Amino acid sequence: MLIGGVPALDRHYSAVEGSWKVTDCSTAYGRLVVPHGNSEEPLYRWFHLKEAFSSRLLGQLLRDVGVSPRTNLSIADPFAGSGTTLLSGISACEINGYRANVFGVERNPFIWELSQAKLQARISGRSISDTFAADFEKIKKFHDDLKFDNFTVPGLSTLGNENYFPSDHMQDLLRIRYAIDAGASEATRSIFRVCLASCVESSSRLRRDGRALRYEASREPKPPWDSFVQRVAVTQGDLELTPPASSCGEVVLGDARRAASLATGREFDLILFSPPYPNNIDYTEIYKTEAWVLGCYGSDAEMKAQRQRTVRSHPSVRFSQEFAYLNSGFASAVQALIDPVISSVPVGDRYHEGRKEVIIGYADDMLSVLIECRRMISENGRLVFVVGNSLHGSGDGKYVIAADVIMGRLAELCGWRVAEVKVARMLKRRTGESPFLRESLVVLEPA
Repeated sequence: MLIGGVPALDRHYSAVEGSWKVTDCSTAYGRLVVPHGNSEEPLYRWFHLKEAFSSRLLGQLLRDVGVSPRTNLSIADPFAGSGTTLLSGISACEINGYRANVFGVERNPFIWELSQAKLQARISGRSISDTFAADFEKIKKFHDDLKFDNFTVPGLSTLGNENYFPSDHMQDLLRIRYAIDAGASEATRSIFRVCLASCVESSSRLRRDGRALRYEASREPKPPWDSFVQRVAVTQGDLELTPPASSCGEVVLGDARRAASLATGREFDLILFSPPYPNNIDYTEIYKTEAWVLGCYGSDAEMKAQRQRTVRSHPSVRFSQEFAYLNSGFASAVQALIDPVISSVPVGDRYHEGRKEVIIGYADDMLSVLIECRRMISENGRLVFVVGNSLHGSGDGKYVIAADVIMGRLAELCGWRVAEVKVARMLKRRTGESPFLRESLVVLEPA
């Protein structure tokens, strides 16, 4: 039975998407909006990012959305994440006989290095495998030489908690990091650092469940060096299996809300991205241990600043209360779109203010991203974003944030046309509570 504000919001969302083509594409896309198959794919398997989509998604989209390849196909992802769009763009293009020029933007410094390393490896392929093997021998020697050194544990309290990280394991993680800094060449350093990052969780009694880090007292941490050697062997094999690419690309550390300026005037035939969903997950927090072990943050203040630079998709920190849409020519249209959602947040909810700020901030940020992407798209280009909707609150205070509908309407305001909403899957745990509890691919074209 529909309860609380859900039915009223369903009617609001239905009115907004009333003129759009909404299609059940679960057979084609249900397994592609999750990282299905990535754990078996060379390069993609280097680090498990639960939030990634499948390496096979982009190839399916190229067949479906009417992007016409030329000699070169330019592809952008302003939320590059682990680099799936960039890598799969190169592979899909080269399989079909043309070159890709890929461009990505990523805000999280650890995840940026992950995507950078994988992109570098995809372009260089086996041409750097000998260098990688030689550099590993240097790293091994430096690691042995540092055996009796005592390293200062980074300031994150989680890393200094011996229930989470045995002290000898933390020391060895730091020893490996310094050995990489000393022994790896510029061509391989980021790749080795990704190998190290992939060992951090297994070296601890912490488990990442997608929403938080959980302590498991019974978990037996693995020795970091043994795990690192295993990861290096997998990586070496992947490099040897990967032919050098004729394509090119880059991923920059920056803000998707400023993507056009970072792209320096370039235009793209396809923009594909999956932004953080408005579901209360703080990705800076989820991947903080890897970031601190790699030295991405030097203080709590640096990490806090990073959290506040991210998209306003969660209420874990107090974000800026400046909203660009209020000074735009379509402020009233944005307000009409989000007011019914805001009014559905229960007044008695202790997170009332934070949840309202998420709705407003998320809409404001996504509008900025869509405006930037409109500046970057070629005349006949397409933009596809993958996003999941979410149910919040409890009892009579439940409400749905239909991010696909909200973003589709925001796109219309800034020069896009919604060509199709491809519903990839319904969220089974919430079936029956709202038809908008779904994950979708929204296809846009220049209006």
